[in-house]
Amino acid sequence: MRPHGGAMNEPHDLGKTLEKMGTSADEVAATLRAADVQGVRNTVAGLNPIVQFIRNTLHLPKLEADVMSGKTLHINGVGGQEVALPPAVLDFLNAFNRGEHPDLEVPRG
Repeated sequence: MRPHGGAMNEPHDLGKTLEKMGTSADEVAATLRAADVQGVRNTVAGLNPIVQFIRNTLHLPKLEADVMSGKTLHINGVGGQEVALPPAVLDFLNAFNRGEHPDLEVPRG
């Protein structure tokens, strides 16, 4: 057995997880709300809400991942992979970065 259950070795698993977030930006936002995930606008790694969601879903809090390309989720490290972000997730990220869905932003202290 792999240290993290082997979930990261199947690119289609990540793709399916991303697709299950919803078919529209609003559905993706609802998925994040239901999962109690928040993020910071215009971030591409640790504070990005999609990266946070994947970390939480896979139960890998130290997973190094990013959406730096703007089109894929990239998993860093040994056996790293890239998975295309579905259109609904891309639409959500664009809306979130414009300030839509402010309830999903980490409160500023």
